[in-house]
Amino acid sequence: MAYAGDVDHGAVKVAATSELVRCAVGAAANAQGLLDDAELLSAAERHARAYALAALAVEEVGKAASLGALAMMPANLRAQAPVGRMLEWHQLKLIGGMLIAAMPPGTFCVAGELATMPPGQVAGILDNARALAEDHDRLKRRGLYADMDRSGQVRLPSEVTDADVAAQFGPARRAVSSARTLLDHAALDFLAHPPAEATRLCGALLSAFAEAGYGRTPQAAADVWRDAIRKLRMRTAASDTRTQSGRAGLGK
Repeated sequence: MAYAGDVDHGAVKVAATSELVRCAVGAAANAQGLLDDAELLSAAERHARAYALAALAVEEVGKAASLGALAMMPANLRAQAPVGRMLEWHQLKLIGGMLIAAMPPGTFCVAGELATMPPGQVAGILDNARALAEDHDRLKRRGLYADMDRSGQVRLPSEVTDADVAAQFGPARRAVSSARTLLDHAALDFLAHPPAEATRLCGALLSAFAEAGYGRTPQAAADVWRDAIRKLRMRTAASDTRTQSGRAGLGK
């Protein structure tokens, strides 16, 4: 279950929460390993492969987040989840990883942070993540393959520069650092017994997927996250209003 190409969608939907948690933790640990390997390759001036592995580390953080979301979903919601798009859509995983990288250091509950973050800040993060995802996905492929673009120009791994690697390592290091929270023993209990805002984000993501088309571009991926966060904020505000109304009623 740890590799996108080997994911059995039906198995994920019926997996025990403990197994999904184990897979999410494994993806977080693998992201750290990918980044470590990228650092070694960078030190050896193997820029193309270093870039590709650093980009894959960010993707793996995004996959860890998706697996964590699946673990937190009630069984009835998980049965409706678009597992293929959540675990195999490269741009979605890249943007998810970059979104996590943009959280304040030490953030444990991303949903809680997103629910209270100013809308303009969320929009800026997603716009930046979309732009980076476009470059990262393109350069990741260039770091692994010799190819030819639409204009007929040959593209080679050797064209990836030290500056490209340095630019990629920033978000990769932040994303992997944030993903390390999944390696904490407390994360196991968090995923198995998620707070209300985390469950709301899971439901908001499923709703956003249901309303989205089937495009797999960075823009489409950013739009899924944008819609999910908007729905999360609306549901959180509605819940807060109900709570305040209930307290007012008790005070009468």
